[in-house]
Formats: sequence, structure tokens, C-alpha cells
Amino acid sequence: MKKNVIILTHGWTGSSVFTGLIGRAGYNYGDQTFQKCDYDTHENVELVELNKRMLTELGYAGDHEHEFSQEVVDELASKAENLDLTPYKEFVDRCNNNRPWIWKDPRLTWTIRIWSKLLSFDETAYIILTREDEQAWISSNLRRHIQSMKFTKDYNHGITSSLKKYLTEHQQQYLEFTFEDLLLRPEFTVEALNKFLECSLTMDDVKAIYRYPLYRKSKGFKDKLKALAIYLKNYSQRDNGMHKS
Repeated sequence: MKKNVIILTHGWTGSSVFTGLIGRAGYNYGDQTFQKCDYDTHENVELVELNKRMLTELGYAGDHEHEFSQEVVDELASKAENLDLTPYKEFVDRCNNNRPWIWKDPRLTWTIRIWSKLLSFDETAYIILTREDEQAWISSNLRRHIQSMKFTKDYNHGITSSLKKYLTEHQQQYLEFTFEDLLLRPEFTVEALNKFLECSLTMDDVKAIYRYPLYRKSKGFKDKLKALAIYLKNYSQRDNGMHKS
């Protein structure tokens, strides 16, 4: 029996591409997924809504896209002792009726420790997705999330370290990729996924999901210049380090 898959990421790491690719091996996204512009994020709508609900019930009032703290993650996990897990268990049960399934939502950084109370480690495979720092910085500023390079590094690396800590504490194996691994070394990435998940993905699957040129980074020099112009124009509103300047 194939393991279910959970993708853990800080966001904007090509997770929709990875999720779509893995889905071609027979993994279930859920009954309804989010659409953004002209592409499917492959994020299970119910999972996202339950993550939002869980954070609210735990009293989280922060902005998960603009701040990260391991202390907050640990505090939320400790508060979960008083959380009614019934609706979350019902969701897991529904997912398991259509296994193997795949979950992807950046909010899992804050909620995965609570979900783990309802999941079987023996039946779950984990993938951590990251992004090269400069590519992440360009993408964020192009999306009008104005941030310094220091913030990009602190935020992204902080989340990745937290996720690795969680999996290591539970003695869970995981694969770690950058988005650039898939773009620059797609054959290697597909081979690694096939070995880890015991599936049979091909380069045709990659091309069916990612319809842009391979063997090059997604953001080039012109993108960098545009991102820099946006950053400088909105410099006073930037996220700098772990706090807004």
C-alpha cells in the first residue's frame, strides 16, 4: 500500500508543481482544490479551511506569511491539548477513504504537530520543499510581498529548520528538494521521487505539469531587476529580518 504524502514548505517553492506531479502517480488531492489565476494550486480546500480554523481555535493571531517563530509553533502545539480534534479526525478519515492522498498547505508548518496526533507515521511520507534564496526573494517581491533578502533567508530557513526538527524528533525520513532541483535536474528529481514513493513518474509527467522551459531557473535577470525596482519603491514597507521595519 502506497504511503500518503505531506508536502511541508514555507510557500512559493513550486509546491503546486510538485503536488501536481505526484498526483499523476495516483495521489488524491481532495474533492475541491484552490484555483489561482490560470493554474490549480492542488491545495485541498477543506484542509486549508481546517488549518485556518485550527489556528483560530488555538488563539493564533499572527500573520503566517510575514513572521515565523519556533516558540510560537511550540506554544500552539502545547495548546492543542485542550483542542477538540473531532472535526479534524473526521477529515482524516474521509481522506483515508480515498488513499493514497497528498496534502499541501504552508500553514502545515504551524499545524503539523497537531495533525500528527491523528496520522500514522508508518503510513505517511514527507517531502520538504525550499527555494534558492535569490529566487525566493525575487518571487516574493514580484508578488508584492516586499521583503529584504535578510527576511527571506531568516523566514524560509527558519521554517525549513523547524520542519526538519519535527521530522527528526519523530525519526521520520524525508526528501528535501528546492524548486530549482526540479527545473535544473528534472531527471534526478523524478528518479528520487520514484524511489522514495515507489511510483513510476516520467519526464512526460513533468512536462504535463510544468509547461515552461526546463533546465533553467524560473526567474531571470529581468525578473531580478523588476523585483529590485518594486523593493526600492516600497522600501519603507519592507519586511526586514523577522519583523516589519
